[in-house]
Amino acid sequence: MKRRLSKKKQALYTRRIIFVVAIIVVAMLQNVPHLFPSIFGARAFLLIPLVICFGMFETDLVAALLGGFAGALWDVTLAKGDGYNALVLMCFATITSLLINYLMRNNMSTALLISGAAIVLYSLLHWFIFVICSGATGGIVTLFSFYLPSTIYTFVFAPIFYTLLRWVLRKIKE
Repeated sequence: MKRRLSKKKQALYTRRIIFVVAIIVVAMLQNVPHLFPSIFGARAFLLIPLVICFGMFETDLVAALLGGFAGALWDVTLAKGDGYNALVLMCFATITSLLINYLMRNNMSTALLISGAAIVLYSLLHWFIFVICSGATGGIVTLFSFYLPSTIYTFVFAPIFYTLLRWVLRKIKE
């Protein structure tokens, strides 16, 4: 005897499948060399604004799982796959979900604020841990020639992801 899913459950499963597929596609765009353009050496960290936007539309547990999955895909492609990105993106998604569910409204300005803060925090943490603490020479030059331009380049995608995600979720509800 087959039981059919309710429309609400079916929409929920569809939404989460779309989120997982989006993470896989964006991870490929970000991590496969020469698949996504870099501008004057700056790379877009596309998974950060994507995970922030997912956190804005999900519960804290699902956001944490999606963030961890996105970070794990990012870590798999790195030479030092130490789990840093999985941990950071999981924290970003969870904090975003908690902020939206308890303190803030879910709108474009909030998405830009949280995405901007997360991107800057990620860039500065990554620079500090992997450049300064490792004792690499030219740390300040690396900050201004790679990390800050990459931060700006990444921030451009926050409104794009938020708008696309909101549109897709409205289509699913219909």
